[in-house]
Amino acid sequence: MTLTEAIEKRISCRAYTDMPLDPSVFEELSELSETLSREGEIRIVLVGPADGGADLKLNGRMFSGTISTYAALIGPDDDLTREKAGFFGEKLVLHATQLGLGTCWVAGTFDRSSVTLPLAEGEVLHDVIPMGNMPSKQPFAQRTIRAGLRRRNKKPEAMFKGDGSLSSAPSWIRAGIDAVIKGPSAVNEQPVVFAWEQGVLHATLPYLKRNIEYTDLGIAKLHFQIAAQEAGISGTWEWGNQGAFLIKEQA
Repeated sequence: MTLTEAIEKRISCRAYTDMPLDPSVFEELSELSETLSREGEIRIVLVGPADGGADLKLNGRMFSGTISTYAALIGPDDDLTREKAGFFGEKLVLHATQLGLGTCWVAGTFDRSSVTLPLAEGEVLHDVIPMGNMPSKQPFAQRTIRAGLRRRNKKPEAMFKGDGSLSSAPSWIRAGIDAVIKGPSAVNEQPVVFAWEQGVLHATLPYLKRNIEYTDLGIAKLHFQIAAQEAGISGTWEWGNQGAFLIKEQA
């Protein structure tokens, strides 16, 4: 499964079976978490059953089943870390999707006291990402929650501004925005707007409510970058609100 296919397949999974992760799968995800932690200069810690993974308490009205493994995203309490948590945490999510697992970004609907990982001075717990085996069919309550959030999906045109209309923008920009819409976002608000001016693309946050939008920004940048590369444009993003997409190579 390619990363583009993983973006298509990934859902915000809110129901899990009682079957724990295969030890080899857990080890693979744990090693990737360590690699991403070094790349992003944040802490992504995979917590399994032996480490208290099953102690994570999620909102019982929104989740069902047994959670025995989750990733904890930890770092300084600043916007750059929130953005990096989104970017590198979503890399872990997409790899878990490639392995056939269900995942869900959780920022607020869990009991933070149930996460007992030690924090260094200046660190905070930003998000958790439950990971596990999915039932063959999501229960009705969880399907209803997901459908309700998906009804809030933005139109691609609402996520673009700049020179001309979206329909006249380069195809890689349209592909990137489509991939962003398919990604997770807090209550599916999709706050990122892509500004295309004088041949330069910027990822912007027109409004901020709780600063959690920076995590959405990181996730959006990753999805966009993957789709742009699939469309023949290789590039990387500058960090931060108004960060530019720096094109490296055009096929």
